[in-house]
Amino acid sequence: MIPKHAVNRLSNRLKCLNSILSFEIVFIAVFVTLVFFTGGAAAQAPVGGGGGNTSGWETILDNLYNVLYITLQYAGLTILVLGFIVWLSARNNSQRSETGMKLTMGGAAMVVAYFGLGALVSLLEFIAG
Repeated sequence: MIPKHAVNRLSNRLKCLNSILSFEIVFIAVFVTLVFFTGGAAAQAPVGGGGGNTSGWETILDNLYNVLYITLQYAGLTILVLGFIVWLSARNNSQRSETGMKLTMGGAAMVVAYFGLGALVSLLEFIAG
């Protein structure tokens, strides 16, 4: 059994620690640590003499675009279906019905954004030739 005064002292120290370690301080400390430890490695030139070549960046950005585009599609459709399920199975629970309706509208917005982004990229590719 832990004595009561020890528990009080421990809780006071935890409160003090909680006020000292806010999210901002931890974020800044991690950022500064990364800057110091990766500064030399992040500033190095690519090995192999590919200076000025952008094909690697184009490939990375193309892959990132494809991943985000597919994620937008499937996440939108999943949220749309889950929203319909929650909305239609809410019965007399107004909070659940409202949550389902918001999920449905969010999923529909993601699906519209998916098709809109595809149309926008196609238009820009057409203009660029």
